[in-house]
Amino acid sequence: MVVLRISAAFALLFFATALGRELLEVQQASREEGLKNEEEKYYWHRFVVTQRRLLVGPGSSPPTCRARCGTCFPCRPVRVAIQPSLITPLEYYPEAWRCKCGNKLFMP
Repeated sequence: MVVLRISAAFALLFFATALGRELLEVQQASREEGLKNEEEKYYWHRFVVTQRRLLVGPGSSPPTCRARCGTCFPCRPVRVAIQPSLITPLEYYPEAWRCKCGNKLFMP
């Protein structure tokens, strides 16, 4: 059973690497050829946007935290749960982006 799981993990790693190489080759080829018409530009844009969404994950994209933390460094974007001021605890808290430096949070 363990050997099967390890084999499956290596197969997944191999296919992911092959897919990544294929995407890089497609990207380089399209840059070299140039985009021939507006339709190709449209589909290329959709492909790039889709790939960016896969990298960022669900929800909004992280903010740029430049000059948001004052003199504190490094200032990085983090997702935090926003707790409403209710007496009873909730099972779900909405999340929001904040800029974090040390143990302090700043609005982006």
